Amino acid sequence: MPVMRGLLAPQNTFLDTIATRFDGTHSNFVLGNAQVQALYPIVYCSDGFCELTGFARAELMQKSCACHFLYGQETSDKQTAEIQGALDERKEFKTELVFYKKEV
Repeated sequence: MPVMRGLLAPQNTFLDTIATRFDGTHSNFVLGNAQVQALYPIVYCSDGFCELTGFARAELMQKSCACHFLYGQETSDKQTAEIQGALDERKEFKTELVFYKKEV
């Protein structure tokens, strides 16, 4: 009898492909789950993103992919609202934003 992998198999394959092709210190990115609205949790983050922000991968998992935890004094409220709007509407959005590293 074949092993049933459920509905998550294609997503896991996608994550494996992204991680294999783009992970490294020169690729700084997170992938979020658009199926969990309002939070859009991080389901994968690159090694480069962890190094850049100062967070361990375990600390980042399940936080919002809008990266609210990296916002600071000079982060634009207008841009953060636009990011949240783009996530809610599931549309492509490109901007430059000031993020802050983890305080140690």
